[in-house]
Amino acid sequence: MVIKMKKMTFITIIIALLFFASCSEDNPVESSSRLYVIIAFLYAGEQVDDIQITETLPLGSPDTVAPPITNAKVVLKREGDNFPLIPLNNKPGYYTYQGNDLKIASGEKFRIEVIYNDIFSYGETIVPDMPKNVSIMDSVLEVPELSMYDFRNLNVEDYSILISWDNPDASLYYVVIENLETDPEPILSDIPERMLRRQFITSPAKISEYIISPMNIAYLGRHRAIVYKVNQEYADLYESREQDSRNLNEPLSNIYGALGVFSAFASDTVYFDVVRE
Repeated sequence: MVIKMKKMTFITIIIALLFFASCSEDNPVESSSRLYVIIAFLYAGEQVDDIQITETLPLGSPDTVAPPITNAKVVLKREGDNFPLIPLNNKPGYYTYQGNDLKIASGEKFRIEVIYNDIFSYGETIVPDMPKNVSIMDSVLEVPELSMYDFRNLNVEDYSILISWDNPDASLYYVVIENLETDPEPILSDIPERMLRRQFITSPAKISEYIISPMNIAYLGRHRAIVYKVNQEYADLYESREQDSRNLNEPLSNIYGALGVFSAFASDTVYFDVVRE
């Protein structure tokens, strides 16, 4: 299954949403318990299973994870067609569509509607076009025999490959690099396995290329680099994530009636192998 963007790249926005959900102009520590948070992402060509609904966290709460909501009524809509979502049994707070008649395609407009505790909310998004002309400079990345000490002194420019794509309108893109081996061999033999990552995810940026080097891979073997294009709704939210501290009661959200973000992404993939020099 294609790796989706992890929530780490949305942490700034989501923390802000949860914080602002607990504040009001009259009482900055008053809990807005009526509100809930929708974090919903669609991916062109992929199954719908990244729709998360949680409660909000009161300001000052010792909790770091918002309680999941497992009994909301959730519907995706597209040009008059309704697609009711159901809870995922193994992921509390997440919802999915089980039918085979829902395809996420570039250019389509979707609307999500949620009812929880008699509160109705909705959001809309448009699936972006796929990244165009994604290419990789070389299909093989050679790396030397390395220890941690050697790695600190490695000239990464000598051991790197470039991926590139068109970006004439300065859109936001991010890249996921994933090792595909079932039992991969680490590049650095003296690093504990628990410290190594099978995937690396960049932050969204207005870029048209990315350099892959030993700085963002940990294993030998087959890899893929997935280039994701971010849609306009999320681009607006991401670029406005720096909030004025004097105006805390206007959360970053494109959800009406609740809080959160409803966004969509499209991607293309290239493959490469990492081998010993």
